[in-house]
Amino acid sequence: MLCELVPDPIVQKRVYGTEFTADCLVDRDGQASVILRRRDLVKAGCVAVSTTFEDQAVRDLVVKTLQAVHAQGLSCVQGFITDDGIVIHELNVRVAGGFALSEAAGADLVGQMVNGLFGQPVAHDQLAYRNGVFLANYLETLRVGDIAELEVAAAPTGATA
Repeated sequence: MLCELVPDPIVQKRVYGTEFTADCLVDRDGQASVILRRRDLVKAGCVAVSTTFEDQAVRDLVVKTLQAVHAQGLSCVQGFITDDGIVIHELNVRVAGGFALSEAAGADLVGQMVNGLFGQPVAHDQLAYRNGVFLANYLETLRVGDIAELEVAAAPTGATA
């Protein structure tokens, strides 16, 4: 067993349910805005299809999670809605890969983050969003090859490698 080879391993239980990401912005006063996105289709850890949704219990747990770690600024929280409740499994202090959906749904996430960065008030009313807006990404490997192929392709016309 691999666990016997690793001292003090941490093993995460597999969780089944509806996966979500919450795009979050916490201002300097601790007020949090949360935009919820369901991860409808995930490929290689990246969201391929996502839809905005509203769920007060999920929102409340995300806010409690942000408060527990004293989060400020922009972050994303990920978790699952299971038959037994809501499980938070990750919090990242960064923009999430699918944040464009939050923007498309009406939340001025980037603009309000910039306000906060420059000491301006965050207008939480500008972080409201529409439910049921979706995003579909195309995630595909385009080419695999030897690095020399790229060097030749990038060389100016008439140059030799």
